[in-house]
Amino acid sequence: MRRIDTNWLGVAEGYVTMFDHWSEATQMWDGIGERQVRTPIVFEGRFASIPVLHLSPTLIDAHSDTYLRLNIRAEDVSEDGFTLTVDVWDDTRIARLGVNWQALGPLDDPDEKWDV
Repeated sequence: MRRIDTNWLGVAEGYVTMFDHWSEATQMWDGIGERQVRTPIVFEGRFASIPVLHLSPTLIDAHSDTYLRLNIRAEDVSEDGFTLTVDVWDDTRIARLGVNWQALGPLDDPDEKWDV
């Protein structure tokens, strides 16, 4: 368990459409094998230390004839942001994918108050 010892808890959140490969078929829809999409996320403010992240898929538009093989993760997490990474493999076909994210951690500047 991680304890955040501060009265200045910051919460950043957002939604990302990782890809929309339906209108113009690309690698996640037509590809075979290992495929990856990466999206950099920059927080509006800076955290005092690396925040705790929560990721949640909110839109998955996948082909019904194949298994859904999907790995969603945060990489290169820092006080300023992270890289949202999605992997699929084998014959998985995904047309659209959306992800909600939330970061929680102590604020870098105690004079900056975020509306939580």
